[in-house]
Amino acid sequence: MIRAATVEDIPTIARLGKEFHAQAQWADIFDYSEADCAASLTALIENEAFICLVADEGEIVGMTAGIVAPVYFNHAHLSGEELFWWVDPTKGSQGIGLRLLVALEDAAKAKGCQSWQMKSIARLNGERMAKLYERRGYRASEHSFIKRF
Repeated sequence: MIRAATVEDIPTIARLGKEFHAQAQWADIFDYSEADCAASLTALIENEAFICLVADEGEIVGMTAGIVAPVYFNHAHLSGEELFWWVDPTKGSQGIGLRLLVALEDAAKAKGCQSWQMKSIARLNGERMAKLYERRGYRASEHSFIKRF
């Protein structure tokens, strides 16, 4: 079942986020803090601009979130961007990731979004995700790079 995340889900989302961080291979850039993630989610969860969904199969096996805002150069256009989207590869039924994506898109549309941006992590199925996004009607727009100082 895909449902809106609650405050009670935040510790689990933060714990799963640590697993995602490891898979994304970001440790060379920044450390992960479950407490900081939980604090951020707690601050965001009541915000109308925030969407956070979980896949609940008796326990949370996946999660997704995004933020909605007017485009800075066109306030008449409401757009949104995925913040995270991840399913525990050791749990959950087949297709749960796609169901989370569809639910995230539907929630964004319900908030009035006219466009939506998704990301893929180069070290985490980047090419496979690009193909999935293209099949769903997305087009490549930007490439993001990161560097630790």
